[in-house]
Amino acid sequence: MAATDARISFLTPPRAVLFLAVAYLLGLCFFLIYRLTFLAIFAARAGEPAFADIVTAFVVGFRFDTVVLLLALLPALVVLPWVKLNRTWSAKTAVGYLTLIFSLLVLGMLADIRYYNYFDTHLNFQALQYLLAGGKTTWHVTVTEPFFWPAIILWLLVSVLIFVLVRKLVYAFARRHEPTRRLHTTVWFLIVAALTVFGIRGRTGISPIDWGVAYISDNPFINQLGLNGIYTFGKAFKEEGHDPRLVYIPERFRYPFVPIDAALDTVQAMLALPNDRWLEPERSLLRETSNPARFGFQPNVIIVLMESWTGRYTGALGSDLNLTPRFDSLAAHGILFDQFYATGSRTNYGMAGTLCAFPSLPGRSILDRYNARHPFVALPAILEQRRYTNLLAYGGDLAFDNMQGFFKTQGMHRFCGEKEYGTENIFAKWGIPDEVVFTKTVRMIDSLPRPYSLTLLTLSNHEPFDLPDSSIQIYFDDSEESRVRNAHRYADHALGLFMDSMATLPSFDSTIFLFASDHNKLEPAVPTPHPLQFRVPMLIYAPKMLGDSGRVISTVGGQTDIIPTLMGLLGGTYTHASWGRDLLGLDKDDPGFASICMLNKTGLVEGEYVYTEWIDLPPSFYRVSELDRLVVNAIDRRNEAPADYARMQRRLRIFMQLADQLSTPLQK
Repeated sequence: MAATDARISFLTPPRAVLFLAVAYLLGLCFFLIYRLTFLAIFAARAGEPAFADIVTAFVVGFRFDTVVLLLALLPALVVLPWVKLNRTWSAKTAVGYLTLIFSLLVLGMLADIRYYNYFDTHLNFQALQYLLAGGKTTWHVTVTEPFFWPAIILWLLVSVLIFVLVRKLVYAFARRHEPTRRLHTTVWFLIVAALTVFGIRGRTGISPIDWGVAYISDNPFINQLGLNGIYTFGKAFKEEGHDPRLVYIPERFRYPFVPIDAALDTVQAMLALPNDRWLEPERSLLRETSNPARFGFQPNVIIVLMESWTGRYTGALGSDLNLTPRFDSLAAHGILFDQFYATGSRTNYGMAGTLCAFPSLPGRSILDRYNARHPFVALPAILEQRRYTNLLAYGGDLAFDNMQGFFKTQGMHRFCGEKEYGTENIFAKWGIPDEVVFTKTVRMIDSLPRPYSLTLLTLSNHEPFDLPDSSIQIYFDDSEESRVRNAHRYADHALGLFMDSMATLPSFDSTIFLFASDHNKLEPAVPTPHPLQFRVPMLIYAPKMLGDSGRVISTVGGQTDIIPTLMGLLGGTYTHASWGRDLLGLDKDDPGFASICMLNKTGLVEGEYVYTEWIDLPPSFYRVSELDRLVVNAIDRRNEAPADYARMQRRLRIFMQLADQLSTPLQK
């Protein structure tokens, strides 16, 4: 009988192990509440998913929750089996540690819910980037966010509740004395260690669990429901040191598609035009391009990079919402590109595409990659060779997204931000309204040396979508969709006033205006990458120099084509390394192409087809004309056009591979 009791006693876990198991279950309860809250808040984005899919997402979510919890509890798992909770110092340490850990996890859950609301994705490297290097704008935007203070109060209240629960839990296990049995403790410690390793890995295969495990459905929301925002945020730290798209590691470990010389040959063939002369074909895309001279002088250049302008809201591109009457009137007398695509999903990608002709890649924007190589020649640097004065104007914080720091090294001579426009004019959390910025810019233009180039980045068409001028408001309910549309209408209104004022200046007739969006406004119901998410307007306007009858160019193009297209209009010879082509100099049978990218998702639009690929997931291939709001409703066309499918897959992969390799510093 005594032997039986001894065996039973040996099989009974030590009190510390039972305590850790209860702590783990408590953490799972917090994550269950988090996922239920996530589902309730964003139910409208879910469509009509099958109940079985929701259950499966919760099961998958449990696996990611376990990874996070076991990593958070790892120090306790290592130490607690060897100490006694009935000692004052150990009990207080356990209470403090678990309270801190669970409190931080709850804070992460709250942040993730709000982040998803704005970006339709969980916390990721962009959140980390903003946190570490966003400057005062990041903190101002965070603190003035309407959800911030209620969330802080909720977090503090929950933290107090956590403290009470954890304290009761610790002292409940600490009351009874437990004899010291080293062998018993050692055996159970090894069992717990094995289970912990398995839980952190999340699977029994060679590689541990990864985010792709959550992609169980054609419904993008279901896939997001299964992920854990703290897991995705933590993965950003790992990617910072190991992801081949983010760091500087030897070429042989990155994008193993083709040798770099073959990649250069392919991309050069994609970009080459008859008037190009390759300067170092075995090393880069550097080339000299010669165009006929159009004018007897050097025109001024004004690029208006319009915040979040979307093709589906633009009348000239088919919208019937009447949100862009002023832009539409300009388009009727300019050169409009109606199959034009943003390269990325954020401003710093759009600026790199527009002003550097460099594509978006998975990972950080080239603007934020310290010590990255720059396999391009930026537009300000090109124009500097022609003795242009280059100015970047933005009604917000120029340190945001490293705009000023980056373009200082790219030939930009002057910068005008919120300080120059007057901080007293700041209206919304992002900065100064477009109308004020445009008005003050017009007053400044006459003082600029000729020729000049001005890049003006707008900001009013951005959340929280506040209107400094309600007279143009056309939607009067407070829904988010109405606020977005009103802000779009206001941005168009301000743009019209700017052009009215510019028309009164002597330099107006000798200025080429180029209007483009920095990126589209992402629509949560539409999976990305998707042409509807990336299609944006692009307009060149100079009626006195280019004619005012209006033209529509339907060749597929993207932001990387802006530099060669603009330089083709300016004429003459210039040296560049653009990742695009002159859209006005293509053969009439050339369908054009545009690369698109958002986080780990990439795509290539070419003529009538779009090829999309998510890293580690199967690719898709569709006709652009057949796509409605949801890709999953379209017919996969790879079987009807296998040659096009294979060509576009190869071109996209090599295009991204080479851009990554040429922008990564060489190893010494």
